[in-house]
Amino acid sequence: MKFFLENYGCTLNQAQGEMIANSLISQGNQIVDSLDLADSVLLSTCMVIKHTEDRMIKRIEEIKKGGKDIIVSGCLTHLPLKEVRKIDFSASYGRLPILKEGNLSVGIPIAEGCDGGCSFCISRVARGRLNSFDEEVILETVRKMVARGAKEIRLTALDTGSYGQDRSDNLPGLIERITELDGDFKVRIGMMEPENAGAIIDRLLRAMRSEKVYRFLHIPFQSGDPLVLRKMGRQYKIEKFLEVVRKFRTDFKFGMLSTDVIVGFPYESVRGLRATADVVRQVQPEILNVTKYSPRPGTAAFGWKIPPTNQTAQWSQILNELHRDILERSLRRFIGMETEVRLIETGKNGTFIGRDQNYHPVILKRGELGDIRRVKIEDSSGFYLIAR
Repeated sequence: MKFFLENYGCTLNQAQGEMIANSLISQGNQIVDSLDLADSVLLSTCMVIKHTEDRMIKRIEEIKKGGKDIIVSGCLTHLPLKEVRKIDFSASYGRLPILKEGNLSVGIPIAEGCDGGCSFCISRVARGRLNSFDEEVILETVRKMVARGAKEIRLTALDTGSYGQDRSDNLPGLIERITELDGDFKVRIGMMEPENAGAIIDRLLRAMRSEKVYRFLHIPFQSGDPLVLRKMGRQYKIEKFLEVVRKFRTDFKFGMLSTDVIVGFPYESVRGLRATADVVRQVQPEILNVTKYSPRPGTAAFGWKIPPTNQTAQWSQILNELHRDILERSLRRFIGMETEVRLIETGKNGTFIGRDQNYHPVILKRGELGDIRRVKIEDSSGFYLIAR
């Protein structure tokens, strides 16, 4: 069978899609780089919001009409889909992900599932309870990918901070063991929830002091309104999130903070939006992912009354504009500084995208993929620093 991989969604889902592809290859199948050359399509699906699920189902129908067989993996495998073959990631656990041409970064899943109880989220339904993967298998996967040329290892899960709660392991211990491995590489730690991050933050920050770990923290707070947090089923108070961020900022002055918020959730008001904006101003995130709430059948919040669509759109715009100002000021701090960057992937028009120790993306016009370059930051544009 000749198959084409279409990968959607988060780093976890994409890494799992690549591992499933490698599992199919090991069975004598051939992956091709064009849909036209394929007999089948491996569709690694995402359903993080209802709009995304609808897009995935539409894509399945388009592929059917094109006369291709479909293999579905990812979040949509729990839905009753007709005329498709479903494949579960568990059968491919332990396979290596794919190191793409022009990109030396690779995602490695460390856990599947979630033990949270968010009223808006379908991920627990789609992926089940927390299942932390064996530490030795993770270490061996990292070791093999570094030997194949990977320079950036992205540890990924629905919540990396929960790693090991169903075993005798934990995330800081895993990171410490990874950084003891031979090889020239860096680790990016994936998203973690505030309640789990708070329990491990002190040891986690010690592990992050290794030169092999980016000073990068992705921790969503979703809303600054205590009422909305309770209705969301979030198991923390906003003070816990602020405490984790404060410790991160204290240890790593120039570290990169990424966070997520949801706007337009039931019970949200103008007062709640102000509370969310106040948190954004306080923590000054380098990355802010703003998602408009989308009701999901099968979740506790489905059917709850939501704010008008135009109001949600306005609130989203307010937060995005607030963040643009924060990011612009943040990036200006680095103009004139010298730093080292690793060139991780090729960019547009023959450029290269590198990462510094704090995970800031840096654009260079010249270099070789994999190089470590001493650079001077000259400008910024959008989300990027520009250097020579």
